[in-house]
Amino acid sequence: MGAAGSIGGKGMAQRLLQVMGVPALEHPFMDIRGVAGWCEASARGQNPVIEAVYITFPGEKPVRDFQMNYSPLVLSFGYLGLDQMNVGAWALFLALLYTASLWFLSGPCTLRKAGVWALLILSPASVMVVERGNLDILLFGLIVTALHFRKYPFASSAAILIAGLIKFFPIGALSAVWREGEKRNREAVILGAILFLAFLFFLRARLGMIGGSLTGQYQSSFGCGVMADLLRHYGIIAEGNYDSIRRVLTVLGIALLSLAGSFGFLKGKMLEQGAFSGRMHYAFFLTAPFMLGLFVLGNQMDYKWIFFLPMVPAIIELLESPDAVEAQISKIWMGGILIYSYWTFFSDEGSLRNALLKQVVMWGVMIVTAFLAGRLWKKEVQ
Repeated sequence: MGAAGSIGGKGMAQRLLQVMGVPALEHPFMDIRGVAGWCEASARGQNPVIEAVYITFPGEKPVRDFQMNYSPLVLSFGYLGLDQMNVGAWALFLALLYTASLWFLSGPCTLRKAGVWALLILSPASVMVVERGNLDILLFGLIVTALHFRKYPFASSAAILIAGLIKFFPIGALSAVWREGEKRNREAVILGAILFLAFLFFLRARLGMIGGSLTGQYQSSFGCGVMADLLRHYGIIAEGNYDSIRRVLTVLGIALLSLAGSFGFLKGKMLEQGAFSGRMHYAFFLTAPFMLGLFVLGNQMDYKWIFFLPMVPAIIELLESPDAVEAQISKIWMGGILIYSYWTFFSDEGSLRNALLKQVVMWGVMIVTAFLAGRLWKKEVQ
């Protein structure tokens, strides 16, 4: 059993999740509990951006939580009734939202494609986001909403903007709207970008503190710098060398992703109109750009893996591409995603070797994603 199996759990559901490879914590819905704690602290007059707040687990004393790493917009959920007494109801809502979003994203599909979707959706990396009750599900739902409004660029940009105002990084999904190339799409992107920048300007005094709370969790995480965190944790590198090694890894990541994207763009082929599904193309670019950015910016918990899912329809289509390069690269991407998403089911992250191999898999996935992003940017779609 994987690393998750070493994490204590009281309830039968939590123990079952651990057996399934999900790194389930002792109490479920940890992340939405944290948001509820922030909302309650704000109602008491505290500033959760600056000071750590308390989370109260069922039947236990309150424990300290981390500082808030979302925008202050999440505090408005307190006015919608979010508190630590009803986190279960909010977690259920998020689970239903995730299910509905996946149903729309996958669309009508053959039995074979349904099997691929089932493998992805039931993987430990996917189930983890539900077990934590993480608000990334809400962002995922907004991204899928943007896909639904693909033909209405201002509505699509509005959904992306709302997601960006909650946790900043989804604003990168505007690249999909821009890629459509029509005047209304460009206008929608410009308006969304201006509103987003105005929001950041309003928060400028708090951005440093919010960013400072995004520290280096390396268990069940991916990112350019995770290898440095692992080596430091196991005493392979000294504390004094950590920052320089992490910077080297970040520069290397940027260089490799840039080279892969450029190579894909230069070697990409313009296909005939209608040769590639516009909906799938749009979905790919809703998340590929910001996932590449998140990889180099810092350590990302495994539940952010769900933002690879909007790329899956395009990958499935490319698996059957007459272009041998696209078909083979897509197989590598799909294989890497499946290996990474099920890693904790087979391998103990307590092993340095296995933890490093897991990171190598994600480096490969990100490099292939950059290549495909460059290649798909040139495709004509219907």
